[in-house]
Amino acid sequence: MRLNVATSSTTAIKVRGLIQQKQQCQKQIFHYIRPTSSVLSASLSSCASPKVVSNQNKYDAQNFLKSIAIFSNLKSSKSFSTSSPFNNKTSQLGFADTPLGKPECASLLDGLDLYTVPAEDDDHPITAYGINSSDISSENNNERKIILLLHGRTWSSVPVYHLLGGPSHSKTHESRSTMEALYNAGLQPYALDFRGFGGTPPDEHNWVEPNRCVKDAQSVLSWIAARHGLRHHVEDEEDGQGRSYHEMPALLGWSQGGLVAQLLAQKSPHLISSLTLYGSIYDPQTRYPRPPLYGSSSALSSFSKADKTVVVNDYDSAVEDFTIEGSIPPEPAHEFAEAALKSDPVKVKWVSLHQFNNIDPARVEVPTLVVVGDQDPYAPLRVQGEIFSNLGRAVDRQWSILSGADHAAH
Repeated sequence: MRLNVATSSTTAIKVRGLIQQKQQCQKQIFHYIRPTSSVLSASLSSCASPKVVSNQNKYDAQNFLKSIAIFSNLKSSKSFSTSSPFNNKTSQLGFADTPLGKPECASLLDGLDLYTVPAEDDDHPITAYGINSSDISSENNNERKIILLLHGRTWSSVPVYHLLGGPSHSKTHESRSTMEALYNAGLQPYALDFRGFGGTPPDEHNWVEPNRCVKDAQSVLSWIAARHGLRHHVEDEEDGQGRSYHEMPALLGWSQGGLVAQLLAQKSPHLISSLTLYGSIYDPQTRYPRPPLYGSSSALSSFSKADKTVVVNDYDSAVEDFTIEGSIPPEPAHEFAEAALKSDPVKVKWVSLHQFNNIDPARVEVPTLVVVGDQDPYAPLRVQGEIFSNLGRAVDRQWSILSGADHAAH
């Protein structure tokens, strides 16, 4: 469904103000993520205290990343492409069997390249997305810094990171695609769907747990590294055969995806070059309960992985993160709700959340950017300050606070 949005004079003024803000923010995030140690050091040395990004129009956290661009003029007119056949040992399902594989969801994938990556330990098909990524041999793409995006607890990466993106939307809507914004800033973005979300089919368990998400993200990072010829801590280096290698991808996790990203950074720092925690819901005072060793069946029911109760997502849950007046106009908020419910009509069950108890900022030893809205109810500044302050010593870090922003990723 498309909505033709009429722009009032007041909205036009707000958009002009937003364009200026986006231009100011563009250098900060691009210089932080790109693989130039001198620029990174200079950027971080100026951030002895948290950086507040001016946001007079009260646009939310997504616009910090989207500050890199407003519209994308993609070179390819195709809706999406597929790649990487797999040998699946654990599931007979594929992308075509997922909600995003249905014909009515084709417009959501407009402008995306679609890849199927086999998980390294069980060959389960993990769906990954790219933009203008099919020809990695071109000089333009070869020089781009690569970043992988992880979604949150409920919704696929497609509505979260590619809302209203692609050529078919560009004539009628303002793009809200983070992936397009990052691409226009000179990066090469990828995103993935965890098992059971969006375009990745569930496995035989029909639930997802933190350590499983970490492993699947590791598989995608390894696939990206092999695809682009990347090496750990090697920047623009040539081997004896004249092949050029670049450093590993950056990793960004939003909301609960920030917890997964932080776990991955602790376990496999060699797979990434930097970490961005975007509205991470980490709280050192929160301890997720473990199932009791002994107890009645009723006591164990809330921890049961065998519970097959189906919870249907609804419109209210899709828009619950939009809490600050003026942070997003009604039309794109409605478009997000429609896209989210198409990609994830049923809520995926998370189990074994106690695995998040292993998160410890002191064990993060890669350059880290902490991004949060100053009115985010799920990521209060007090907690974000603890994350920032307790990151591993001798680690480059930066903390950006978005004024007038909530938890939403658009």
